[in-house]
Amino acid sequence: MNFMSYVAEFSREWDEPNARDMRRMTSQPKAKGEMYILNDGMNMKAKIAAMERRLEELEMNQMQEVQAIS
Repeated sequence: MNFMSYVAEFSREWDEPNARDMRRMTSQPKAKGEMYILNDGMNMKAKIAAMERRLEELEMNQMQEVQAIS
């Protein structure tokens, strides 16, 4: 299991938005079963790319710490 799969499986934030997100969410949850209809203004590709860069950065920091301890 790679790190992105782990995050997707165990992250509750993706399935349970917090109160701040609920106020500004204008998508229609469960409009078609379990699908979400996103607004055109939401740039999900950019958000996912930024999250992926941040996760890679955290992985590199963790790897450097382990190598420094060895």
